[in-house]
Amino acid sequence: MSDNIIEPAFGYFGKIPDRGDFIQAHLSPEFVKPWNDWLQATLAVSREQLGEQWLDYYLTSPIWHFVLSPGVCGDSCVAGTLMPSIDQVGRHFYFTLASAVDCPAVRCWLGKEWSLMTEEHVLKLLDEPTELDVWISELDSAAMFQQASLYQQITQIETDNSDYMVLQDGLEYHSEFVLHRELRQRFERYCIWWTSGSEQIAECTLVTKGMPLVSQFSAMLDGNWEKWGW
Repeated sequence: MSDNIIEPAFGYFGKIPDRGDFIQAHLSPEFVKPWNDWLQATLAVSREQLGEQWLDYYLTSPIWHFVLSPGVCGDSCVAGTLMPSIDQVGRHFYFTLASAVDCPAVRCWLGKEWSLMTEEHVLKLLDEPTELDVWISELDSAAMFQQASLYQQITQIETDNSDYMVLQDGLEYHSEFVLHRELRQRFERYCIWWTSGSEQIAECTLVTKGMPLVSQFSAMLDGNWEKWGW
């Protein structure tokens, strides 16, 4: 196994203000197709649910960071950042910065310092015209995601037996391994979402079974969790 958990680096998908249509690079079709389908559906349904208030909520909604378990959007675990954006002619759509990673999803959340850097980096796209090849090359993904493989640190421990768990002494990843196992047992292909918040949404973390339901996504715009069924 390599010394980092990136394969191979960040890619992007979506819309930005100085381009007239979708842009995409360095992300597999196996990720982009279900991801785009989900985003298109969330935009359509949230517009209907929020009505005339939708645009204000969309434009002021927070940046969300995420990590998706393998099998949710493609075969790999994927970590990234999702920003509300707009294209050159005024059409609203999200911009996604993401990378396939070779570790359990929970590790990318526990070691989420990388998301501070990706958030700062995607915000640059809203401020000024950008040469995308240069912009993406400035992200040192290997430096952001440190070696974090529970599979390498904890070998042949995990079983399907829910009555016991065996942990080797001296390992520093016990809590991460236990949390990963518990999340997987409860949510199967779990996803973790987090944000530093906005005017409408307090800083928070969400855990979902697969992608968030399209019917519940409006809460990620307006913070009205109870109304939208969370």
